[in-house]
Amino acid sequence: MGKQEKLIAILMAVVMFGALFIVNFSTRANSTRSSKIRRTILLNFKPEATPADIQKIFKEVKENISQLKGVHNLFIGAQVNERASFKYGISMDFDDDAALKAYRADQEHRQTHNKYNHLIEQAQITDIRDE
Repeated sequence: MGKQEKLIAILMAVVMFGALFIVNFSTRANSTRSSKIRRTILLNFKPEATPADIQKIFKEVKENISQLKGVHNLFIGAQVNERASFKYGISMDFDDDAALKAYRADQEHRQTHNKYNHLIEQAQITDIRDE
């Protein structure tokens, strides 16, 4: 084998090794990607919502949501940062898209939302996938 042929063989080996490395790395990165989703709901209630109303809402939300399969780390309560524009929040983690979809379709969750929606002045919802 001549010098030029050896050089070509070495270059091909390097290219093949690089391609295998890239394929292996990207496959591993995709397989370790989390399917977990965190939903955060920030709320402001209308002035007519009493503290008792708010506590009742949070109690019902906690009872309904905590029973759903694939829902974890449920936090419900008042904002502790005085400068934040939203005064209350709900946060929960879902195992995957299917758990989030089941939560959105759950009848008790929807009934609770509809029952108290008239007391909500402003809301913001974010869904963040864990990378």
